[in-house]
Amino acid sequence: MARCYHLAGKPDLALAYSRRATTAVIAHAATGDTGSQKTGSADGLIGQRADYFVAHVANLAAAARAQIYPPPDMGREGFEIAQWAEQSSAGAAVQQMALRFSSGNSAVAALVRERQDLAATWRGQDKALIAALGRPEAQQDRATLDELRKQIAATEAKLAANEARLDKEFPDYATLAKPKPLAVEDAQKLLRPDEALVFLLPGDKESYVFALTREEFDWQTISLGKEVLAEKVSAFRHGLDVDELNKSVEARKPELFDLNVARELYASLLGPADALIKDKRHLLIVPSGPLTALPFHLLVTQKFEGTAPDSSVFGRYRDAAWLIKRRAITILPSVPSLKALRFSARTDEGAKPLIGFGDPLFRAEENIAFDSGNAGGRIQVASRSTRGYADYWQGAELDRARLAEVPPLPDTADELKAVAKTLGAPLSDIYLGIDASETNVKRAPLADYRVVYFATHALVAGDIKGLGEPALLLSVPKKPNDFDDGLLTASEVAQLKLNADWVVLSACNTAAGDKPGAEALSGLARAFFYAAARALLVSHWAVDSKVATRLTTSTFDNLTSDPAIGRAEALRRAMLAYMNDTSEPRNPYPAYWAPFSVVGEGAAR
Repeated sequence: MARCYHLAGKPDLALAYSRRATTAVIAHAATGDTGSQKTGSADGLIGQRADYFVAHVANLAAAARAQIYPPPDMGREGFEIAQWAEQSSAGAAVQQMALRFSSGNSAVAALVRERQDLAATWRGQDKALIAALGRPEAQQDRATLDELRKQIAATEAKLAANEARLDKEFPDYATLAKPKPLAVEDAQKLLRPDEALVFLLPGDKESYVFALTREEFDWQTISLGKEVLAEKVSAFRHGLDVDELNKSVEARKPELFDLNVARELYASLLGPADALIKDKRHLLIVPSGPLTALPFHLLVTQKFEGTAPDSSVFGRYRDAAWLIKRRAITILPSVPSLKALRFSARTDEGAKPLIGFGDPLFRAEENIAFDSGNAGGRIQVASRSTRGYADYWQGAELDRARLAEVPPLPDTADELKAVAKTLGAPLSDIYLGIDASETNVKRAPLADYRVVYFATHALVAGDIKGLGEPALLLSVPKKPNDFDDGLLTASEVAQLKLNADWVVLSACNTAAGDKPGAEALSGLARAFFYAAARALLVSHWAVDSKVATRLTTSTFDNLTSDPAIGRAEALRRAMLAYMNDTSEPRNPYPAYWAPFSVVGEGAAR
């Protein structure tokens, strides 16, 4: 109906319908079965909910353009509704977390189970009431209808009481499972004087950018829909695959990163907010949809007009007006996560410097004793291609044959040992080969460490099916079981106990996979944040281990030397130092210096 009014040029009626529809959807979501295993239908409902919210934002934009209502008021409403849309489209990982939590024996698990039971009761009562109301009026039993309504009211009261207990007694779980959108004013209070926040929501035909500082708020419409944005992001990422780059250079037909595309995307996405954010040194970005695959620090703020300082084909990239030259950049998986991270931030840290897991064995028959001091003898494979989680399952069973095809990562052993040396961590805290197992991750005292480092493949979830969720791939045991099947899923991550200043996810496309989507980033990020990580260092593409080692150790060194600069600024300085190093001709090329992003709390401790 809202679409009909919208097409008929009646934005006021379209907006009124959208408001009623999203109010109903939000109310119904409170009784949703987040623990249901019937996720085939649940995924469809999640997508349907997101469509309602995106349509609501579109109708707000139309009403603002028609000057029916003041644009700032429409923008404030749109900022909150857009958060519902982003939350709905990234809900599968949270469903899995709720399901796993409900299977435990803790107090929070009991409350989660109670909520699931009450939600199931409510749906049954609601279905019965709808059926009774659907009968001819002469056949309706008023007493039965009154009793059903009374039962539904009682169940809703119990649900409200359950939610209040979860919010009060287990605020971290409530933040994870049911993050409430922030109002503009509440988000502004969380920002520091040198920070700006930009939230991007792609729509079908147009998209929306919301920009905030402590003092100002603005929102604009972008005349690009999500399909066009997905194409542009794909074109933007061309030239960032190091293996493909090497092949094209060897063939003397180099396929390089296009600075013009990077400039055009900056103008489209951040240009509308440039006046508001231009004086802020730290930029917090909340991407959604296809934009989760975009490394924002590689946007170019102005047309390239420089000349190469040397004769190499890569030298010209040093002079480009990269966004990272102007601002430190942090990625947030959602707007509400800013509140969760800053309110739960602690000043104490783990006592030990680093624990790391890398070079896992993906073939069960290779599961033999591993010499942690020598990675020799393993097959050297350059490719680190990443598949979707669902590709590794046959029905409910793990497809072990497919897992055996995953290329090993022997150079990550050297990467981890080099980082450990830099941070002063003993090699006994580095788990390699057979020891890089799910069992060791779950049993290790992770809360004792400031940095938790995973150098392995990620199975991203941009194409989630069934019970799929994002996961890290560890050594595959000879006899998989529920405790250790070689996959550390997002829901299992959420139950780890961390106290980490950093969690590093290296050697894998942990920010986005082949298909851009919110799940790879938000699913893993929200899980690690729930487990008490303050920030993640994630990679946008497969990165050479020598490069990863240099960038990560340089970032840690920067932060150790001056903790007040914050994590995002520490990474920014590490990347710029690599770019400006003239010792190697390829150092200025972005595929080498720019693979990482900070996700989470990027500011100073």
